[in-house]
Amino acid sequence: MRNYLLLIALLMLPQLTWGFDWGFGPTDKCRQAREMLAELTETKDNAARVALETKILNLCPDGAVGHFVQGLQQESGGNADRAVREYQEALKEDPAFHQASGNLGLIYLQKGMLDEASLELTKAVKGAPDPRYQRGLAQVFSERKLYTLATHHYNEALKAFPSDPALHSGLADVYVGMGQADNAEDAYTKALELDAGYEPAQVGLARLLLGKNQPDRALDILKKAATANPQNKEIHRLMADAYTKKGDQKGAEYEAVLGGISTAAGQFDEHILKGDEYFQAKNYDKAATEYLAALKEKPERPVVFQKLGDAYLAADRDDDAAAAYREAVRLNGGSAAIHYSLGSIFEKKGLLDEAVVEYRQALKYNNDFGDARRRLADIYSLRGSFSQAIEQYQELLKNRKDNPLIHFKLARVYVKTKNYKEAVAAYAEAIRLDADNLEAHRELAALYKRNNQMEEAEKQYREVLRLKKDDIDTRTALTAIYVKNKNYDELVKLLKENVDLAPKDPNAHYKLGIIYEFKKEYENAIPAYKAAVELKADHAKALNALGRVYMKTGNIKEAKEALEAAKKADPALEETAVLLNNIRDELSPEPRHKGKKVTKGKKGKKVKKGKGSKKGSKKSSGKTGAKKTTKKSNQ
Repeated sequence: MRNYLLLIALLMLPQLTWGFDWGFGPTDKCRQAREMLAELTETKDNAARVALETKILNLCPDGAVGHFVQGLQQESGGNADRAVREYQEALKEDPAFHQASGNLGLIYLQKGMLDEASLELTKAVKGAPDPRYQRGLAQVFSERKLYTLATHHYNEALKAFPSDPALHSGLADVYVGMGQADNAEDAYTKALELDAGYEPAQVGLARLLLGKNQPDRALDILKKAATANPQNKEIHRLMADAYTKKGDQKGAEYEAVLGGISTAAGQFDEHILKGDEYFQAKNYDKAATEYLAALKEKPERPVVFQKLGDAYLAADRDDDAAAAYREAVRLNGGSAAIHYSLGSIFEKKGLLDEAVVEYRQALKYNNDFGDARRRLADIYSLRGSFSQAIEQYQELLKNRKDNPLIHFKLARVYVKTKNYKEAVAAYAEAIRLDADNLEAHRELAALYKRNNQMEEAEKQYREVLRLKKDDIDTRTALTAIYVKNKNYDELVKLLKENVDLAPKDPNAHYKLGIIYEFKKEYENAIPAYKAAVELKADHAKALNALGRVYMKTGNIKEAKEALEAAKKADPALEETAVLLNNIRDELSPEPRHKGKKVTKGKKGKKVKKGKGSKKGSKKSSGKTGAKKTTKKSNQ
């Protein structure tokens, strides 16, 4: 009895220890800490909030939740860079931690890193219904001039914050970009109803009214704004424009000086203001005309040449833009923005050497100019300067290590340099950051396949099919892997999917039939081959295979019909001829001649004997028979 109880205890031990922490392990504590986040969000009292944060950190200091809370603490303390690192650590532990993605995206937005902000905020809104993330995405898309998307996200944010003047004003800016002046005016007005002193709405509405040639209404708004913030130069410039439209030159000159455009020539002030107004209204040719008039009054003004270049560039007058930018540089007005714009013009023209020079100049002015460095890296990669491309991509990753596109591009360069180990790591990181990157999965799968890592290749190909179910190349590659590994069950599943995706493709049915036949599942192979023939009556290979299976299952008549059809469809098929000959031999053995029996000699020679003849009989003793006997005996 004692031994029996011991045996039961030993048998129970694995069940008690394998894969369970029974509520006492770190996983359970981190889960408990994660559940407390909702309470933390709702806690407004500072002391209670600190106490709750401490409790969460004690439960899960090194898990995703712990890093997230530390990020919150760093962000509230004004240390944005440290907060970024903590949020990134949280996402390493749990890539689906939507709040971490959202908060990280908002910091990226504050830093002007729009690509990174868009990526993280998009992840966030998938799983965290926080209107702050909707607002952030709206701002990103507004900056990118993707107005339809911006409108959607502003409206989503307004559902939660209908009384936020900033959201109404931001939506109004989007309407301006879309050319919907009436909707824009309504949205600005709504923002000012909620907060009469909200400056962005005041400025936006005043600019809109000036565009409608309503200077008096614009001035009423701008005067209130100037009283609240007399240091805002933009307000004074708009007031100068309003006075100009009213014909009040003195008032215009006074406001222009307050707006930072100080010159003795009042006409010069008017041209600059009008140029800016036209540029804001996307009337770039008229803007250029005003800037040229301003330069005629005072030529050596690099900032105006830059404005002129921007107007020409926006109007797709690349040569004129390049000339204006060069003049700005000649007048010591070079800047990262000017050199970047020059680089983009040269790159568009295919002048890559010149583009490289300009992008490098842009980086001298601003080493963190990510767009310039990215374009530079792409050019190096395109031209085969792989070591320089790798250097630039790695430099980009110092500040943008969570950008999957950069990891993806870096991986491609590593492949070109045959540095496969580094390429695999870069692809894996790109996929970790963006699991839906179809090309990354596809290229990583090909890399694994090249290195004969079939199991890993199969996983990546499966991910490709998750994203693009009808990818023919991937299905072909998976078929080859399954055949090589003799994984016929998975191969059947894959080929069935192929048939479902392309039910009218005879080859899909034919291939499925081949595997069924190979597995000796003839009852499944026959319908598959028949389906191929129904779709393509002269499918010679399917007809041949159908005949072959009929022979294997003893259906000789059906086999003969199928094989004869295959021969007619393709007379060159060797297997068909062989199979047909075998059927003829079976159905039509060599005929017997009347009164004679055919036998074979020792070497297969045929010998005819009479009906009643016997060995050594007199009937066979004629001359001919004697000669044969002699010859036989000599043999």
